[in-house]
Amino acid sequence: MSSFKNASKVNQKVHRERHQPADRSHLGLLEKKKDYKFRADDYNKKKKVIKHLRNAALDRNPDEFYFHMINSEKREGVHFEKKKPDSEATVQQKKLLENKTLNYVAMKRVVEEKKIQKMHSEMHLVDAVGQFKRNHIRFDDGEQAECSSNSVVALGLNNSSLNDYTLNKLMRQKVERYQELSRRIHRKKELTVIQQKMEIAQALKNGRSTTRPKLVKQETKKTAAVYQWKYERKR
Repeated sequence: MSSFKNASKVNQKVHRERHQPADRSHLGLLEKKKDYKFRADDYNKKKKVIKHLRNAALDRNPDEFYFHMINSEKREGVHFEKKKPDSEATVQQKKLLENKTLNYVAMKRVVEEKKIQKMHSEMHLVDAVGQFKRNHIRFDDGEQAECSSNSVVALGLNNSSLNDYTLNKLMRQKVERYQELSRRIHRKKELTVIQQKMEIAQALKNGRSTTRPKLVKQETKKTAAVYQWKYERKR
């Protein structure tokens, strides 16, 4: 019976919702049922949320505390999370603090220090190249060349084979050596700071004192933190 009833509806007229009458066209499009349904559902949803918040406010404990109260701020009526301050340590310092031991860092610092001392001892030979001026050498009837600098003769730099190309090459080597020395000095400073921070962290972790030491100075990218321990008399 139901199949016959559905089959009889095939050719029936499709009932459509009417448009806004012409004399009311200035009021805009006529609201359809689907528009009303969407608006009503949205209204009821917001009404339910407001009711829930009102009940939660009535049941709130006046002494309750959440850390989000101090870790957030309100700007123009909108809540935002406060940005946590970045740690005063570089990426390289964090990696070494997590993965390497204090003995390894101390060993690497000593190695860098020895390399720096060795490079300093070799620098006086490299610096000698920049002290000579490119003066013309005059020959006197086949006699030995006369040089304006005695150091040039002493080091044998008055040779005719020492042309501009050789001097430029020596100058480039000098610049490269100074750049390498600068990098090693910077790395030594980084390792020194890391070693100091690891020693402070180890002292705080393995301290036998019942009272926590007083923080005198915060750590920075270039210095470790400074703590002051309470003096305890040895028994």
